[in-house]
Amino acid sequence: MKYFEPKSVSEALSLLKRYGEGAKVVAGGTDVLVDMKFKEEPLCLVNIKRLPGMSYIREDNGCLRIGALTSIREIETSPVVRQKLPLLWEAAHQFASLQIRNTATIGGNVCRASPSGETLAPLLVLGAIAHARFPKGEKKLPLGDFFLAPGKTLLGSKGLLHEIEVPVPSKRSRGAYLKHAVRGAMDIAIVGVAVLVTPDAGGQKAKDVRIGLGAVAPTPIRARRAEKALRGKVVGRALMEGAARIAASESSPISDQRSSAEYRRWIVEALTRRGLA
Repeated sequence: MKYFEPKSVSEALSLLKRYGEGAKVVAGGTDVLVDMKFKEEPLCLVNIKRLPGMSYIREDNGCLRIGALTSIREIETSPVVRQKLPLLWEAAHQFASLQIRNTATIGGNVCRASPSGETLAPLLVLGAIAHARFPKGEKKLPLGDFFLAPGKTLLGSKGLLHEIEVPVPSKRSRGAYLKHAVRGAMDIAIVGVAVLVTPDAGGQKAKDVRIGLGAVAPTPIRARRAEKALRGKVVGRALMEGAARIAASESSPISDQRSSAEYRRWIVEALTRRGLA
């Protein structure tokens, strides 16, 4: 296996273009190194951890821009993230152990494209946009279209995530990220649910509702039929319970060593109902 530490984004992109599917990008290494231990080693490892100018959290014209190499711990301890994006802060706070949060990067969590990725459902409902660089230029990729399958994204083998742009929700909005796991934050989610509700000017009806589901489909998804059932209405108990059942029906979980599909659907319903309450 060959090992590279590029000094610039352009050098990293050249390596990815040269080695294609045989290259593996590593930043924090919390997933890649485990894969290398228990699965096949890549042809080459491209370590981007020391690339300059890719670790930051900046306010910019109604959004927060987060560099791909920003650690989960930096997000968790950022006052501006906690104030402006409490939904993302909750996900970072429930992300594995402190040691992992110090090492793992938000870019790695996004590019891993695991259905149970902790930050993915929150970023989906927040309307985040991935800024990616390719050999032929830069592209803006809405996260709603970014994930193709477990471990597969629109980056393919030649793209490099540079930044995540997250619009700041209305001050009237409220949201929650709820995770169900055997050992809480220490374990990956059996189910993760992100909810963001924006009331209308009168505060009585839901102007906008977004519900993101993690670990219950091949990719993180939005429960769009459940959202539609709530949008523009006064959200009472009966409506919340109905929307939670719809969200569960939109999921397509699998049964594995951590949970049965039936149990996951039940948890989706319970967490969605709790998030809307």
